[in-house]
Amino acid sequence: MTKIKFELSTLPSKQQKAAQGKSGFVPAVARWVIERSNAWMERCKILVKNFERTLSNAVTKLNLCFVRLMLKRLAASS
Repeated sequence: MTKIKFELSTLPSKQQKAAQGKSGFVPAVARWVIERSNAWMERCKILVKNFERTLSNAVTKLNLCFVRLMLKRLAASS
């Protein structure tokens, strides 16, 4: 087993928000990246329901979803 350690991103203080000219809710950078990734995954119809028997099959489907997303972006930029 591998132990995974992560750190929560720090929330900006009121003074930092005022210096940036923002007020109210300001999303944390790391959380935004994860939320966008989850939204992109939900677009893959193969991932709507998880009927996989093994974890390796489920991970493979996730990887295929992101490969498809990257290929679409590469094709669009060409």
